[in-house]
Formats: sequence, C-alpha cells, structure tokens
Amino acid sequence: MRLLIADDDKTSRTMLEAISRVWGFEPILAEDGEIAQEILKQDNPPRLVLLDWEMPKLDGIALCKWVRETQSRNPAYIILLTGRHETRDIVTGLNAGANDFVTKPFDNAELQARLRVGRRMLELQTEVLEIHGQLQFQASHDPLTGLLNRGAVLENLEKELARSQRDKSTLGIALCDIDHFKGINDNHGHLVGDDVLRELSRRVVGTLRPYDHIGRYGGEEFLVVVNEQDHWGPEPFERIRTVVSDSPFQLDGLSLPLSVSIGVTRFSGTANAWDLNELLNTADMALYDAKKNGRNQVVLAA
Repeated sequence: MRLLIADDDKTSRTMLEAISRVWGFEPILAEDGEIAQEILKQDNPPRLVLLDWEMPKLDGIALCKWVRETQSRNPAYIILLTGRHETRDIVTGLNAGANDFVTKPFDNAELQARLRVGRRMLELQTEVLEIHGQLQFQASHDPLTGLLNRGAVLENLEKELARSQRDKSTLGIALCDIDHFKGINDNHGHLVGDDVLRELSRRVVGTLRPYDHIGRYGGEEFLVVVNEQDHWGPEPFERIRTVVSDSPFQLDGLSLPLSVSIGVTRFSGTANAWDLNELLNTADMALYDAKKNGRNQVVLAA
C-alpha cells in the first residue's frame, strides 16, 4: 500500500521512508504541506497518510481539514505525527480530521502497529464501498438481462425529459415488445425464453449510444429513450428492429428467428410540461398499432 509521508525535516523523512519500506509500504515523500496537497489532488492518490503537524506553507491541521472537505466517498486515513502531547492538542488534531495521533519521539513498533491499523481500516472501507456499489446495482438493474429495471429506467426518463426541456431538444420514447414470445416459452421452455431476453438485450444495447437509455419495462417489453440531436426520425428504432430480425438467435442448438414491434412517441423540449403516463400510453398505443398491422415494424405515434 502507498503511504504519503509529509514532513519538513529531511532526516525524519529519510528515516520514515526507510522503515516504512521494511514494513511493506510504498512511501511517497513530501517536504511541506502544499506538496502533500498536490499529491492528494492527483488521480488515485495515496489513501494512507502520515502527516507532520508543523510544516511550512500548509501545516498538518490545515491539510487534515482540506482532506475531510474534499474527500467524502473514499477518504484517506490520516495519522498525525507531532511533538505535541497535551490532551487539548490531541483533541485539536482529531477534530481537524485526523484518524490517529502519534507523538514524537515515537516508538517504531507503535508506529508500525498504527500504520497496520490504518491499512486494515482502509481495506474494510474499500470492501464496504464495493458491497454498497453491488447493492446499488442490484437495486437498479434487472437481474436477468443486466439492463435497468422498470423503476430505474423510468427515473432516467424523467431526468431526460427535464434535460430536454432545458436544452429545447427532443426525445424519442419507445416501447419494444418481442413478437410471439409466449410461443417461445410454451414450445422451448422458460430457460430458452430467458436466453432470448439476454441475447436480445445484448444486441439492442449494441445499437444505442452511450447517452441513450434502455430498461426492462416488464416481461418481454423494453423501454428505450433516445436523445435526438439534429433530426427526428425512425432510424434509431429501425436499427433496433433489424438487429433483432436480421439474423436468427442461436441458442442451445436452436435457431430461432425473432422480431420486435416498436411503438414510438416524441417529446419536444419546447413543451411547457409533460405527463409521464400520457407519454407512455401514447407509445403503448403506437406499439398496439405495430402489433395489429403485422408486427416486426416501427410505428411512430401521430
């Protein structure tokens, strides 16, 4: 683990560098608080920090406060190193944001133990953040397809509607439904049906741009939100239709020709307001027309 050592005393820095290497750390040295601050501003900065209290330009207390103000999600673990030993000094350092406090002259074994505690705390912090990220992903994504789930894609749609209104841009809002999907489940089983949903999701995602959105709306139905920049037309949705219908799905020894029907409505950012349910109902009616007119087609709402 990388260890930032900030100390204006060269002898102290050299000694701390040498012993921390022996203890398995990768020391990074700074001779004053401003240099340490610049190191901590870099991408992927050291997360274990050993700071001297008294330093020129920016002292350890000020640097502690800056770290706590700027690093909120995955903050550094800071050990403050100082010759001060009064209780009020310890309180001042901890209140400034230090995690631990070591007085000079320090015992090597004690410092090593405190650095090890800091490393363990950072490892636990990383583990907690990873678990939190996994839980957030699970809460917003469909477990079968990996796409946004219904709640998350609707939330994204509302954000895009607000952005469209600010930018006076247009959105294409589409409901896509797999044609004759019930027959796939009835004839080949639900596991094949699950494979179809996964493969279709993979194909459709490949046609979209990074700033478009897709989510599983329910069953075999998907909600797609396309940002229209310079023009409005069916092209993005025709790409979705053709990427599904142009080549059969090769699944577990089966070759399944598939198609989707797509109903699309448009939202203009010049509108004064919107009704989310009305927009979805309009797209749903266009989808119904696509089904009624023979499937495997895109229908734009009037």
